Amino acid sequence: MNLENFPVLLKDKKFTVISNSASSKDIELTNADLSASNLVKFKSLLSFFSYLNMNGEISDRAFEALVRYACSIFIENEVEARVKDALEQKFINFWESKFSSTLEKYITTK
Repeated sequence: MNLENFPVLLKDKKFTVISNSASSKDIELTNADLSASNLVKFKSLLSFFSYLNMNGEISDRAFEALVRYACSIFIENEVEARVKDALEQKFINFWESKFSSTLEKYITTK
């Protein structure tokens, strides 16, 4: 099975397709939208694996391995996105509260 058909599972390219289409249409996607979109794709992928298993196209062992793999990648992507958002927010808060006022004071004194 080729996992390139499911961009949510591609670690380094998971937001590439969504981001490019959003910027070309001038649509702002929130992280909640991306997370919900990834969840929908994840559910459809699990349904597809289940369909393959029920029709005997993949074994129970292969089904279990694919589900574990898909779950681990989905969880990794979600955790990565949430940590990234938290760090970005902390950086923005730092920049706005402490660093920018200090920089402004430094610039006005020179």
